[in-house]
Amino acid sequence: MREVCRTMETALRKFWRGVREWCGDTAYETYLGSARQPDSSCVRLTPEEFYVEQLERKYSRPNRCC
Repeated sequence: MREVCRTMETALRKFWRGVREWCGDTAYETYLGSARQPDSSCVRLTPEEFYVEQLERKYSRPNRCC
């Protein structure tokens, strides 16, 4: 029974991680992971600055839907 609970917990954690990645909730954590690289010379942004930069990047391009 204990093994079934562990397997179920592992499966649920993987599922939840996948949902977070799919909806973009892990973008800042991924950014921090890449900013920790030794050859990275970028300045780390706060979560608020990162959010604003992502919005600017997304909406600064022309939208030609029509």
